[in-house]
Amino acid sequence: MATSPQPPVRGLQAVEQDRIARKGFPKIPPRFWLWVFTVLAVWAIVYWKYTQGQLESWRNRIMARQRAVAAELGPRYFPLRDRIESWVVEDAGNYPGDFVDPEASKSDFRSRPGIYLRLFIDDAHSPDAIRAAALESLRDGFTSCLTRANNPDPFSGPTCRFNHECPQGQHCNEVSHCSVPAQPYNLRIAYRATRVLTESWVRDVREAGSDMRLRLLERDFDSAVSDDIPLAIDLIVRAQYFLLVLDEPAAPGTAVPDAGTRSEALQAVEHPTRVFIYDLKQNKLLLRMRASIAAEVGTAATDPRTVLAVRRQANNCALALAVRRMLGDQGVE
Repeated sequence: MATSPQPPVRGLQAVEQDRIARKGFPKIPPRFWLWVFTVLAVWAIVYWKYTQGQLESWRNRIMARQRAVAAELGPRYFPLRDRIESWVVEDAGNYPGDFVDPEASKSDFRSRPGIYLRLFIDDAHSPDAIRAAALESLRDGFTSCLTRANNPDPFSGPTCRFNHECPQGQHCNEVSHCSVPAQPYNLRIAYRATRVLTESWVRDVREAGSDMRLRLLERDFDSAVSDDIPLAIDLIVRAQYFLLVLDEPAAPGTAVPDAGTRSEALQAVEHPTRVFIYDLKQNKLLLRMRASIAAEVGTAATDPRTVLAVRRQANNCALALAVRRMLGDQGVE
């Protein structure tokens, strides 16, 4: 069967192929692309404004809840916090000399609930510096040898990461175990618990630029309000004395080990230390003492970290015994 002849190609082959291609795809005018770009730009602006409005509404809800909690708990917490911080700033200045109130030797404050804070003296010259440094302030042998509190073994409870993992009345302590809060109560824990009442936390909420960041801050707020703040505020309000220890720099030439914070490192060597005890109920100073003490201690341990830990605890206990002697404790030789 004969096939029909193909029509002759006019002109160049390449031109003919281009002509066929143009017939297969309609030409899109530039105006169309301009409208597409305009629609997409308008949609992006509208969506951005919508999401920003949603974030702002979410941010306002968080801030309203924060203000309500601050208004309820602030009168119980802020005056005491500010009073303690003013004492710390004053005590970090010029040292006026040792002092013991006549009533100090008769007071049984060592058996009562209290608050404890230990800092390197250079971190105690402003409230902001105190709050930042206090987050690294750990308990040590000084309080164990000075007070008569019957504290539980900090490692006896189950391991934890957050307070809500612990039974009611307990918290996740500084060695990550559930336990009843030890006495005297470390102010470090109170600062962490009340973090959502600070200006820095409020600033974080105001500057949060994404829903993920706001969600994390809201979860932090919920955790603090339900698990951290109630216990911390209760312990602070019940405290009857404030115990402050300020570590001064060691003498020039003293080999200070690299061990944790500056205050922890100094505890392993002889250095001047200031100790202050305040009666919170009577709002007065009970004791002011400055001493440079190093205990004579031997250990069979070979691990450098263990050797430093033993030396720290021995020095801290020796300092506590010096305070007890100054208080007139007849049981100290």
